Amino acid sequence: MSTHLKPKPEPMLIIPLDAPIESGKTIYTELTLAEPKARAVLEAEKHLKGPSLGPSDLRLYQLTLVSQTAGIPFSDLRDLFPISVINEASRYLQGFLEAGEPIGESASAG
Repeated sequence: MSTHLKPKPEPMLIIPLDAPIESGKTIYTELTLAEPKARAVLEAEKHLKGPSLGPSDLRLYQLTLVSQTAGIPFSDLRDLFPISVINEASRYLQGFLEAGEPIGESASAG
């Protein structure tokens, strides 16, 4: 049985915004992402500690990872960006964390 591994995502993803987002003197027209650095992942994973995880912990993880990787202040991302954009960005970044993991049938099957 051959093992298939999850591929690494494209090196960069640019998510255009439907409408410009203004925050002070900054105007966002797109969200630009690339492979996250280990520091960004560690900062995001701080939200995954504790005896039980809830939806808000997972959302804080997403927001932190996207904010750290895109270089956008957490408060701007949390308060101004559509959740659909944050979800798309999070799925892309998660692809780097899962790259190289086996996919398909498990080795114990059969």
